[in-house]
Amino acid sequence: MTNNSRPKTTQIFSASDVKHGLSLFMDREIRTVEGLIIERDGKFYIKCQIKDKYKVAKPEEIVRQLWVYRLLNEYNYPKERIDVERVVYFGSRDSGLADVVVLQEDLSHPYIIFEVKRPQRTAGLEQLKSYCNAEGAPIGVWSNGNEMIRLHREEPNIFVEVPRIPKVTETLRDILTERWTLRWLEEHDELKQGKTTLKKILLDLEELVLGNAGVDPFEEIFKLIYAKLYDEWRGINAPSYKLEFFVGDRSTEQVKRAITNLLEGAKREWQGVFEPTDKIELRNDHLKVCVSFLEKIKLFNSNLRIIDEAFEYLIPQVSKKREGQFFTPRPVEDMIVEMLNPKADEFIIDPACGSAGFLLHSVMWVAGGMISGKPLPENARNFAQNKIYGIDFAKKAVKIAKAINLIVGDGKSHVYKDNSLAPHTWEDETKSGLRGRLLRFPNNPEKDRENQSKFLYFDFDVLMTNPPFAGTVKERDILRLYNLAERNGRWVNKIGRHILFLERSLQFTRPGGRMAIVLPQGLLNNTNAEYIRRFIIDEARILAVVGLHGNTFKPHTGTKTSVLFLQKYTDEEKEKIEQTRAKYEGEWEEFLRGLKEKYQNIAWNSSVDDEEIPEELNSFLENYFESREEIEELLEDVVESGETEETEEENRGRKPLAVLVQEKSELDDALREKEEELESANATRKAELKKEIKTLQSKINKLTKEISQRTLAGQISLVLSEERITEAFKKYWLDGKVMQEMDYPIFFAVNEKPVKDESGEYRYKKNPDGSFVLDEHGHPIIDHDLDEIAEAFIKFAKEQGFDFWRQ
Repeated sequence: MTNNSRPKTTQIFSASDVKHGLSLFMDREIRTVEGLIIERDGKFYIKCQIKDKYKVAKPEEIVRQLWVYRLLNEYNYPKERIDVERVVYFGSRDSGLADVVVLQEDLSHPYIIFEVKRPQRTAGLEQLKSYCNAEGAPIGVWSNGNEMIRLHREEPNIFVEVPRIPKVTETLRDILTERWTLRWLEEHDELKQGKTTLKKILLDLEELVLGNAGVDPFEEIFKLIYAKLYDEWRGINAPSYKLEFFVGDRSTEQVKRAITNLLEGAKREWQGVFEPTDKIELRNDHLKVCVSFLEKIKLFNSNLRIIDEAFEYLIPQVSKKREGQFFTPRPVEDMIVEMLNPKADEFIIDPACGSAGFLLHSVMWVAGGMISGKPLPENARNFAQNKIYGIDFAKKAVKIAKAINLIVGDGKSHVYKDNSLAPHTWEDETKSGLRGRLLRFPNNPEKDRENQSKFLYFDFDVLMTNPPFAGTVKERDILRLYNLAERNGRWVNKIGRHILFLERSLQFTRPGGRMAIVLPQGLLNNTNAEYIRRFIIDEARILAVVGLHGNTFKPHTGTKTSVLFLQKYTDEEKEKIEQTRAKYEGEWEEFLRGLKEKYQNIAWNSSVDDEEIPEELNSFLENYFESREEIEELLEDVVESGETEETEEENRGRKPLAVLVQEKSELDDALREKEEELESANATRKAELKKEIKTLQSKINKLTKEISQRTLAGQISLVLSEERITEAFKKYWLDGKVMQEMDYPIFFAVNEKPVKDESGEYRYKKNPDGSFVLDEHGHPIIDHDLDEIAEAFIKFAKEQGFDFWRQ
């Protein structure tokens, strides 16, 4: 006999392999069924309320008995109308056992069939539909104890969801003919208490109709959600309005007519998302199924996160991986908005806006609360209509962003479909919409005219973005717009898209403006990204770095990311930095003279003690040159073998250093032979030899430079002899002096409580009994520590006197 004092159900359901749950049931129901469980010989058994026999108390059996209890006590069906493990015959084929069956009043024919043994939706729904078809049952219910799907079998193989299970005193028609107001929908919203999610509903629809409907699931679900938002919006603005987005007892044609009317109303009210000719392409019977599943959820909730989850699911996985475009979890957006504290009179932009989460949360921040579909406070309404801007290159993401933006902004939107990195390719609509936000240069007419033409620099107060991580930019016309695409005086062949987004974000932000950008963590840590960090420090003050948990963007990617918060220097701060540089000019000249004296006879193959190299020079060499190789070992290889094999470097299009050294040695020998021949040659031959010697010398010089770039001594000689590289080192050295003088505190934090679990599902706060902790709107609260990080930063910002958090 065990002495475990925990409730028996808690012990049974705590095993890691349990797929069923209890969240659909109330505490009093669970306590009552708990009383049916006994322990015998170290095992738990539960008494069946119908057959009055004990069975092994497996999780699925407990869920079955909970449903039996509810049927008996809430729905008031008499015991004789309920059967368990009832045999279902499939014609001449084999039979199956239906878990729970509610019989018609004739006590012979099934009325409601329950499937609780199969916890996975796909297998459970298929089994349930086959039972309903075999027995002609009009209602089927699938449940694993955490979730529930109620299906009405209208005719063979056509199932729609019904809003609730009828009680013994109700007919199915009573359920189907109910009309709802928005208040009723709020009270019965199935997204409350964590009963389901929009994403799960879409999984069900994909299984039932979307998988083989022959339409673009994104486009059709988007139309339905747009129509439903309009239906709810009408209910918000007219409390007595009866919702039209429902199935009830209407025919497929009536449902199609009602939803088409809603979509047309939405298109008139919120123009600019659909073409006038766009219409619902779903077949009537498929449309009816979709509406039946969506009718009992309320989309206008505290932050519209559910819509994000739905569209993130609908956008094909392959494009997400290719483009590296992942929706930012709303708690991350909340944290960033709270830390940057956008004001009602400030202009905001997200140049990779996706579904416009940052923009939406900025509106919520200014409004002081949730977005419910009701008119916003005047300052927030003006902010939503005139101050928030978004750009994204993904058509579907822009469609979502535009729709939400139009609804929140009461019919106005500044969201554009274009590539933020390539302003020379922008559509006229984008240029027209953003022209008013171009930064002006009154003291530099030529730069001002150029900017009006090229759309490079903007006047936004706040920027928040999560740019695409994947992919590189190779187009020369784009690369030439960015300083970060230039390395060692020449344009790179390609560069990570997110790196250019960092510089582009600074271009969008006005002097003194602030920004936050989500970046791969390596960009802030890796040695080979030093030049990027130097660029950042040249352009802006680092306010904060927040490391996000590795689960943040799962299931799409486990890339570790950080949020970088910057405040762009004002013109006055830039001037102060230049003054600091000027102050150290003399010290630089002295430092350079010392280096030239120390290394006056250095050549690419000289022996150098790396411990004696000044720290600033060594750091610059590691940052400026691609790599460094040990010349002594390479020379030994050449001497010993006399030849070299093809290596990985050759495969990359770069000759191994040993090959270059060998080639130079052969050219040196050839040059010596020519010079010796020159001494005794006749006049005609001398002229030819001089040309040949000049050509050889040119080749040797070019090879010497190429070799020097890859040896320690050679790199030092180039720094001291090549004017361009000397200037780059000077800037690097002076940057170091500026950083020493600035030496300001930076806020660092790490997100230790992830918003998602390993599988990419949100983690919710739970009560001691295992139920979800709910917010004031009845929705489960995500469990994370990002709010605490934001609060800690705000305290830090006020202590530092940041102007956007000044008390």
